[in-house]
Amino acid sequence: MSADSFEFSSSASRVATSPIRELFGLLDCPDIVSLASGLPSKEALDIDGLSKATSMAVKQSAAVAFRYGATAGYDPLRELLVQRERDKGIPAERGRLLVTSGSQQAIDLVCRILVNPGENVVVEAPTRLGALLTLRFQGAKLRAVVTDEEGIDVDELRRTAELHRPKLLYLIPSFSNPTGRITSLKRRKEILWLAKEFRFYVVEDDPHSELYFNEPPPPSLYALADDEERDWVIHISSLSKILAPGLRVAWLAAPQRLMGHLTTAKQLCDTHTSMLSQLVVFHYLNGGSLEPALSRARRFYVAQSAVMSKAIRTELKGSAFKFARPEGGLFFWGRLEGLDTTKVLEDAIRSGVAFMPGAAFYTTDSVNDCLRLSFASATAEQIVTGVKHLAKVIDRWS
Repeated sequence: MSADSFEFSSSASRVATSPIRELFGLLDCPDIVSLASGLPSKEALDIDGLSKATSMAVKQSAAVAFRYGATAGYDPLRELLVQRERDKGIPAERGRLLVTSGSQQAIDLVCRILVNPGENVVVEAPTRLGALLTLRFQGAKLRAVVTDEEGIDVDELRRTAELHRPKLLYLIPSFSNPTGRITSLKRRKEILWLAKEFRFYVVEDDPHSELYFNEPPPPSLYALADDEERDWVIHISSLSKILAPGLRVAWLAAPQRLMGHLTTAKQLCDTHTSMLSQLVVFHYLNGGSLEPALSRARRFYVAQSAVMSKAIRTELKGSAFKFARPEGGLFFWGRLEGLDTTKVLEDAIRSGVAFMPGAAFYTTDSVNDCLRLSFASATAEQIVTGVKHLAKVIDRWS
């Protein structure tokens, strides 16, 4: 028997390579404008501040930065993160905060300790691809609930909870990926009531809430919850979108009864998050550099969003593309009525532009006429060029 016929695990088979991922292997080509990537722009990074923090981490904290550390995270950093969360109205505690290697690991750890194969998990339709893949890998039975301009449909969520008794609900309430929508204050409160009533955990993924353009979104579910409700909320925060994705520093706040299991799962994954990365973040935050950098990032993404909005309205005027301009985050979400965007993507890449087809964000392939455009990493000139290419492709398909 050849190695090619070797049988992989059932977990691996649940996240088999997709045609979409095959297509994105072409994106290294310099002739292709990528409006697909959710990576923050290098223009939004505070390179000088990060360089200084890195130098301090190496020169002042080398004895810590280059050694093994505590699985839960570097304590002085955890204290800073707790204070920062409290400043945002989130009642964090050091003993209930675990530093993770990015928010993707935080989601993975939660799934590892809470979800058994075949158990029901509720997700928004649509939702973040990385979360869907993690849940599928774990063997969860995904129950998608529709969303609208106010977030997840709480009436359908109640019906789903009554029928399927889910283990948890995963959602991104502030500037959701991919839609950019905000869950209203009223619905946030209703979600908390339902979680307590039906005894399911709410995994609140919150990478974008500070990237608002005008007004901040409503308080996080973790901040809104009373003591009983908070027993059912797991809050995930990250610095990837607002500081530097390569540092891979995120954290989760969870009920005390989960912390031992989460810490053990983390230890089995990678022992601890990079100590050097944690030290860089510690010195950066301790120096008071984040708030000015965050303000600059907001201004940058407001401008990027305006460029994309104008390009869409100019180049796609009269086309089948329907969209709403986001109030924060990194993405435009739209619908190409009557078109399969996965098929359109193949033509688009050949024409020099890439986007994320909407089917990637759903639990089934039944919704195929949506797409996500990112203004995060492309330059303003590239955004305009990319939208022009897209307009020509859509015109051919219309």
